Amino acid sequence: MRTVTASAGVAIVVFTVAAEGAPPVEQAASEIASRMENIVVTARKRTESLQDVPVSIAVVTVDDIDRRGLVSAEDYLRGMPGVNQSRDHAGQSIVIRGIESQPGYQNWYSGTTVATYFGETPTTNSAGLSGGTNIDLKLVDIERVEVLRGPQGTAIGSSSLGGAVRTIPIAPKLDRFEGEVAAGYSSTSGYGGSNYRMQGVANIPLIADKLAIRAVAYRFDDSGIYRNRAGSSPEFRARLVEPLAAQDFANDRDDVGQQSAVGGRLAAAFQATEDLRFSLSYITQRTETDGYAMATSGTFEQTMLDVATENVHRGQRGGYSDTDIDIVNAVMDYDMGWANLVGTYSYLKGGSVNASSFSWMLPWALSEKGTSEQREHVGEVRLVTDWDGPWNLLAGVYLEKLKDTYSDIDYWAADPATNIFAPGQSYAGGIVADNRELKQRAVFGEVSWELVSKLTLTGGARAYRYDRTGYVITEGLFGDAETSVDADASGTSYRGNLSYKPNDESLIYGGYSQGFRLGKPQTGLPANLCDLNADGIADGTNVSIASTKQVNSDEVDGFELGGKFSLMGRRLAIDFALFRMEWEGMPVAVVAPPPPTGCALGYTANAGAARSQGAELQGQLRLTDKFRLDIGGAYTDAELTEDVPSAGFETGARLPGSPKYSANLGLQQELSLGNHRGFVRADAIYVGSIYSSVLTQNEGTRSGNYVKVDLTTRLTVRKFDIDLFVRNLLNEDAFTFRSNEDRTEYYGFRLRPRTIGVQLGYSF
Repeated sequence: MRTVTASAGVAIVVFTVAAEGAPPVEQAASEIASRMENIVVTARKRTESLQDVPVSIAVVTVDDIDRRGLVSAEDYLRGMPGVNQSRDHAGQSIVIRGIESQPGYQNWYSGTTVATYFGETPTTNSAGLSGGTNIDLKLVDIERVEVLRGPQGTAIGSSSLGGAVRTIPIAPKLDRFEGEVAAGYSSTSGYGGSNYRMQGVANIPLIADKLAIRAVAYRFDDSGIYRNRAGSSPEFRARLVEPLAAQDFANDRDDVGQQSAVGGRLAAAFQATEDLRFSLSYITQRTETDGYAMATSGTFEQTMLDVATENVHRGQRGGYSDTDIDIVNAVMDYDMGWANLVGTYSYLKGGSVNASSFSWMLPWALSEKGTSEQREHVGEVRLVTDWDGPWNLLAGVYLEKLKDTYSDIDYWAADPATNIFAPGQSYAGGIVADNRELKQRAVFGEVSWELVSKLTLTGGARAYRYDRTGYVITEGLFGDAETSVDADASGTSYRGNLSYKPNDESLIYGGYSQGFRLGKPQTGLPANLCDLNADGIADGTNVSIASTKQVNSDEVDGFELGGKFSLMGRRLAIDFALFRMEWEGMPVAVVAPPPPTGCALGYTANAGAARSQGAELQGQLRLTDKFRLDIGGAYTDAELTEDVPSAGFETGARLPGSPKYSANLGLQQELSLGNHRGFVRADAIYVGSIYSSVLTQNEGTRSGNYVKVDLTTRLTVRKFDIDLFVRNLLNEDAFTFRSNEDRTEYYGFRLRPRTIGVQLGYSF
């Protein structure tokens, strides 16, 4: 059995039956003809056919990863119906169905709106406070990626306002020795250069049908696509370098944005009895990016000072952005016949460190270095029934302990005499320590009842409680202060669903679900400055001083109507969904009125509201046994529904981070060359225009609106796979993400130019 999928997100489990001794070409043809059999996912924490899951899900499986050469989240999330992924120098941001108000630095602000998992481990916010969202673990030896669209507060929990992304690795196999190695080379046009990739997998049974280990190792090296001309730009030298005496920090550099990702995984599985299985795994990845990978003064050019000597790391004077992650996960799975009892524990240590200069946008030589680390202990026990009758149940307990540490230290990268923050000194100050801790407890459950034949009602709930504390020390330009904050709260999230399955090839469903994101404490408004009459109300507002010291959990109510159909003798598969989502209590940065009415200080309040509604379609058509067409598209209308005058928000403004229109198209032709087999595949995505800000929506904050085409062809000779590929065939030049402010016409992060390469793989 083998699992494959289309780029449109339709995953197919393949059952291959071939006559003994059949030649490779006939075997491949038999396999192709039988592909559209079944789809298996674990998105709802139970193993079930995708055709039976009354939720909108896109699945990228092992065959799709292999044939399309998918490595990073941007390779498969962009263009997926209802989903977008962007990347800035700090990391990635994932947005589903338009639910986002602050893409970029999501962890630092209110947190991500999409929950992510690697296996049983939640990786949401794993990049730390100075990162983007989660650390992007590379797709090596991965069984599938499940993308759940819509709120998932019941089974997934916090941060799943827009949806969730679950990456499922291939588990150790107890009955066989197998493995593969692959190496590739490619070249990127423009200011790019050579790229390299290597990966290896080995599955080793130590005790037949009892104990096995699976080892994975990989390395990806990608050239930079930008160049820095700070040392040779006359305009930049006249504007900033010479007035600040920063000549020692103004240097030209090529290959800005060069990145190296090194990682691996070691997993063991032990089948103690026929019904009891234990698994233990360790995952690690280190990613290093040289320079501040964006354009500021030309299409792929920038003018930026080096970072201060005190902020140099790995010898990188031009800045950097590094991430690291280590995960240990243990799972017990006990099959009791009538139910499965699953217990899982994970320890995660992740974080990021990055440094850059503000010189590209301000007449400063300020150099910033942010360092963050996240440590998490999380455990879950759940019971999943498999009753033959009309009732079934999912029930679980979830415990989490999380600690974030962060510092942001700033130095002057020029003559200390020109330091506008601390004349005569290099040190400018910063956030010396920002320590945050979270403890969360939750119980969750879902009950399904087949009211009458083929008509099923499902209801679920999750009750949670959290305690959060924070301790911050600041100096210099941030002010000299020490602050302690704490908050605790509880809440409940619900879902309900009604589905009708008239036959094995059709499903129609309608549902309601909620998603939530945990609140947090904050320093709030100081009473001695903002409540001069001591009445407990912030001057010039109707807001209590006490309420400004906590951000409450925000919630999304989602309504969905959808269907899944297999037609034309299972040669055509179609999924569609219509949705409407109401977002209440959206965290917004607001400012108190200016003097003499108020104190003009800011804080975060649950003052916003928004709505997202639209439609999604994905499908796969097998025109012949050897030719397949995959297609998908989405319309997402996400906008504010309330004014927030103190933040400048106006009703009707688009939510940032995702396009209104997106689409994808995939064409795949199987080939037979003598006794060898192969394929040719073309994939195209369209990503509509995207804004990076709620407040400023013009050309300076607009990105997207591009078409990207990729080609892959493979010839298999015995156990060798020879791949030729082209990424961004048309050499499309577009912004993928820009600032939340209108800066320069060149500012932003751009699509990687055309890349042509070859890869050789060997399976054993």
